[in-house]
Amino acid sequence: MELIEQVLPDRVVLQPRERVTLENEADLKEVIGRHLRAGRVRLVLDLALVPYIDSCGLGTIVQAHLNSLRAGGWLKLQNVTGRNFQLLSVTRLLDVIGIYAPQPRAASA
Repeated sequence: MELIEQVLPDRVVLQPRERVTLENEADLKEVIGRHLRAGRVRLVLDLALVPYIDSCGLGTIVQAHLNSLRAGGWLKLQNVTGRNFQLLSVTRLLDVIGIYAPQPRAASA
């Protein structure tokens, strides 16, 4: 799976650049597991470049969410649009997992 990983001080942003399906969901699982084992437990899954998620991909996202919670962190979604928004809304997973909204920084005085 083609995936961009951006490790920031307070979170890791993962941006798959293709469909999340049975054929490649193991790659996504491995990357998420590697970050969790390294203690990076705040994950943002950016779906901007994901045109399609099948049921296996959906299961991988749910499992990643649960694993992050068990590790004391969280997994949030970002740039959820189109068919992915529809799928995650109908399954109510959007409400469970949530959308990442960065906290505004206080202006310097």
